[in-house]
Order: sequence, then structure tokens, then C-alpha cells
Amino acid sequence: MRHYRSFSRLLLLFCSLLSLTPASAEVVAVDISSRAPLAEGEAFGTVGVYEELRGSVHFAVDPQHSANALIADIAQAPRNAEGKVEFSADLVIWQPAVPAQGSGVTIIDVANRGGRVIQAFNRPTPEQPLGDGFLLRAGYSIVWVGWEYDVASNAEIGLTVPEVDGAGVAGLGLLAVRDMGSWLRYAPDALLRTEHLLGFGLSQSGRFLRTFLYHGMNSDEAGRQVFDGLLPHIAGASRLDINRRGAEPVGLGMYTATAYPFTDAAVPDPVSGASEGLLDNARARRNQPLIVYTDSSVEYWGGGRTAALTHTLPDGSADIVLPQHVRRYHLAGAQHGPAAFPPAAATTTQLPGNPLDYWWLLRAALSNLRDWVVLDREPPASRFSTLAAGTLVPVQHLTFPHLAGVHAPDALDAGQRADNLLLDTDGAGTPLPLLVPQVDADGNERGGLRHPELSVPLATYTGWNFTHAQQGDPDTLFPLLGSYIPFAANAAARAASNDPRLSVAERYRDKVDFLNRVDEAARELVSARYLLPQDVNAIVQRASQHWDVVMGY
Repeated sequence: MRHYRSFSRLLLLFCSLLSLTPASAEVVAVDISSRAPLAEGEAFGTVGVYEELRGSVHFAVDPQHSANALIADIAQAPRNAEGKVEFSADLVIWQPAVPAQGSGVTIIDVANRGGRVIQAFNRPTPEQPLGDGFLLRAGYSIVWVGWEYDVASNAEIGLTVPEVDGAGVAGLGLLAVRDMGSWLRYAPDALLRTEHLLGFGLSQSGRFLRTFLYHGMNSDEAGRQVFDGLLPHIAGASRLDINRRGAEPVGLGMYTATAYPFTDAAVPDPVSGASEGLLDNARARRNQPLIVYTDSSVEYWGGGRTAALTHTLPDGSADIVLPQHVRRYHLAGAQHGPAAFPPAAATTTQLPGNPLDYWWLLRAALSNLRDWVVLDREPPASRFSTLAAGTLVPVQHLTFPHLAGVHAPDALDAGQRADNLLLDTDGAGTPLPLLVPQVDADGNERGGLRHPELSVPLATYTGWNFTHAQQGDPDTLFPLLGSYIPFAANAAARAASNDPRLSVAERYRDKVDFLNRVDEAARELVSARYLLPQDVNAIVQRASQHWDVVMGY
């Protein structure tokens, strides 16, 4: 835990290595310790060179202000001479060295356990940490600010908070992100001025964004909107443990993070009798951002994330209509984070991990969110499985094919509802319904946003994978992983393994035929704006490599 330390303006002056930037509102000081060209001054297209700023940001908030009073223990926290509660956070900024050459759009990348997550959009490799520089060539500025007080001591991006009875005031992390966003948008002395502010969170930090919205944090103390748009990724219907005494924001929260309400809109709950939504409650109705949610199949299947409940009634009995300012995309057949390719042999799980690479689709989702905010150009329609279409079903109705050596998933459950400390009655402990995407004869999901290698498959891709018997209970799911089950190369190999799925040779005339179909599927997604045109060739190239792996070349 990062322990609280009192600070004053005089101390900040001595501690600053390079500069102490004056600030306003709830951000009282920004201490920059280093400023240097990014990537040794490499130019990123017409945007040019980026610079990286590192330091810390210091906050002081009024615990009695209505915008802050919801934070657990803030009223009991130590105060400075002005009656404010002080806390500080690590800060990293990437911005164009010539700001006018940037896009005017800043993204707050909500760190995951003190680490950056948004860089995956750049397709990094060990040899090229910035990959193809997708985010930088698009002119985004990127900001990281600490919000987790309980990160490891060596974490890059953390938060320092006061304590109450030995417990850190964890909920101040919500205010850190809120007030940093407000400073970027409205403070005349901000280091980085931005016309539009987006937020991205992945997994745990995606759950943070859902929690941020539910707590009404997209309005600052002055009642102004903070984020214009948000992209919460792979959070399912879950939120985060952050706003109670003893909270553990870095916690994985498997089967303990999903509490009513699940949907954005207020939907009556037959269990508790409550009726509110993530966005439709008294705290959150003002200043709502445009939102693009993305989930993999793991969020439908595992860890109690129950993603289907974000677009059904609380009991899972019927579909609901999403708000107009929301898009939701189920990245069909994908796991929480793509496994390595070529697929490695299974060790901790019963089947190899799922390598379906959804990041190409996510690049388009981010670009569409930006255009929605900046140009008022609506993104393409939501794509997810539904009960009405028969592409979403109770788990016991799944028609997964019988495959030798593959553990059937139809006896799983979703766990129970967690507590919601903001509601008097929440139905905590009630079993969650497990609704999952229905599959075709190959075991691949029929609905959702389908990657070209799912539409033109060489394998079965799932959002579930069972634990290896040497690692634990073989009837339980391994956390956050899916499965990869390749097709047989030809009819003889298929017959030898008693595989009901057609072999590769029975599906495609040859490799050229296969790649032409992948290219066609990719271009259909481009036409519908679910994929960027410049990413088609990379998808076809990966499909070519995949063919060679499956066919044993």
C-alpha cells in the first residue's frame, strides 16, 4: 500500500526536479520531474515527434461538497488548513511536441494494476515497443494518472491517499480520474489542452469505468462534463471494489464483482424490487458520455462477469433496447486477451488458449468513438447475441458439438450477485442467470461481431477453457481464458479422430480459396465500418500463417 504523506506548497517546490506547474480547481499542483522526446524523437506521420512528461499531480477536495460526499470515509479523512482532503497520483503524458499537429483528442488510459493498457492498439512487439504507432499517427494525446492506492510498490502508476483507521480511502481514485479529466478540459493552466476527452479501460480498469459512471463521476464539482466518450473493454456486467473501507481496487473480483444494476437503463429488478441503471440513476443522469462497450466471449462465460445481463432483463428472460448514446459489441469467439500465436500447447488448461486477435476490431471501435464525439458521426449498429434471434441461450440449451477430449460446458453456472453498497436492497446472493452465445455446427458463435477468421474458420474458438487436472478441479473454468480447437487437415484425419466438424480440405479448395474468403469477409467489415481499411492486409497475412500451422506446413 502507498501510505499517506502530508505535503505543502513549499515541500513541492523543493521536490520538483524540473518544474512545478500552477493549477486550478481540485488539481492544486502538477510536479513534472522529466520531459523528453518519445522513442528517441521518432516522427509519427504528419503528427511528427511526441514528447513524454513524467511526474505527479496533487489534489485537494472539499469532503463536504455534494460531488465528493459519496466517497467512503472522506468525511473522516485528515484535512489540511483549508479543510480539504489531500491526495496525489503518478502522472504520465504523451503529447505531440507541436500540439497544433495533433488531433485535439486526449485519451485517459485508465491503468490496470499500475500498468498501461492502451498501447495494445499500437500492436507492439519486443522489437518495436510502439508497434506501428497507430495511436500516435492518429494524433491522440494520452494521459495516465494513478487511481489505485493498493498497487505494488514498484508499479509505474499509483495513488497516494490518506488513511482512516488504518485503511486507505480507496474511493479517492474515482476523484483522481474525474479531476484530472476536468483539469485537462477546463483549466487554463493545464499542461495539455484538449478539445475532446475520451477514456479507455481494459478488464479491471474497464470495470473502473463502469463504476465511475454508476457513481455519477462524469460531472465535476462545478457540474461540468468530464469525458465526451468512453470505451470500457472486457468488463462484462461487473463493477469494481473501490468505494468502501478496506476496498481492494487491484483485486481480480472473480465471481464477486457483478451486482445489480447490470444495464445502463433503469430496469425493474424482480428480486430486490429496485429499479435503476448504471446510467439511469440520480447521480449519473447528467453529463453522460457517448459509450462504446466491447466484450469478449469470456465475459459471457466466465468469472461471474455475465455480459449478457448488460442487454437483457435482470432475470435473463428477455432482451432490452440499449440507450441511443450507447453501442455494444460482442467480439464473438474471442477470449479476455488474445493468446499467443502460433497457439502453444496447453499446460494449465485442458485446451490451448484462444488466439483470435480482436485488436483489429477494437482499433475501428476506437476510431468510430472518436468520430462520434468529434464529427457527430454515429458508429455502426451494436452487434451482440440476442434471445429473440436465438443466438443467446441459457447454458443448458447450448448445442456445442461432441468433440473427443473436450469437456462439455453446459453444466456451468454464473455464480451469485454481489453486494451493491449504494442500494438498500440489491438481491445479493441470488444466483445469476448464465446466458451464453449459441454456436453453429463447428462450435463457433453465431452472433456478435465476427472476426474474419471466425467467419472463415480453421478452428473452433470458445470463451471457456477448463482447468488442467494437474492444476486443480478439472470441472472448473480456468480464469479468463478461452479455447482453440483446430479442424483436422483432411477427411482421413477427421475420420481418425471421429471429429464431426468438416476438415480444412473439405471446406476450401486450397489456400488461395481460403485467403480470398478471408479477404472478402474482412472487406465486408470495412464496408460496415467495423474494421479499418488499412488493417485488412494484416488480417489476411495472419490467416495465411494460420493455414500453414493447421495444415502442418
